[in-house]
Amino acid sequence: MARVRGDPITTALAHPTRRSAYIALFGSEEMSTVQLQEAVGVDRYNLYHHLKKLASLDLVENHRDVGRARWWRVLQKVNLPELLNAEAIPASQAASAAPSATPAQIATTASIAIDEEGRDLIVLDLEGSRDQVSAKQLITRLSEEFGLTLDVPWNFIPERLVLYAKKR
Repeated sequence: MARVRGDPITTALAHPTRRSAYIALFGSEEMSTVQLQEAVGVDRYNLYHHLKKLASLDLVENHRDVGRARWWRVLQKVNLPELLNAEAIPASQAASAAPSATPAQIATTASIAIDEEGRDLIVLDLEGSRDQVSAKQLITRLSEEFGLTLDVPWNFIPERLVLYAKKR
């Protein structure tokens, strides 16, 4: 079986448990392992496994207090759709955290055409693994929003999105 390769941070945050833990930590200054375990809803061993992966990528860090408790906090801020949508990032940081693209960059990643039925087509080529993961999440959210049953396999990696307009 072939492995899906991508940016290590994107790949790590694509896992639902790691993503949930990261988002929970992002929303507070720091959390103990017990608090984080309750927020994420997994057993402690499973949680430590995922936190270790996030720590190895310098996304989170931990320290011990006087007792035995470990306290975790976000070390590196990553621009995730859930964080921007929930307004967890102040507007001043959101503008600087969002990737900026020049019109020339956008023009090279999107093309507009007309299909055989006379509909406008916009084809968006997804260049990076973060774009691909975000596109997959968008597809999943849209299917949920419109009540569609869409069973997207875990290894589905979109290369491009094609948007159709109504017939003219």
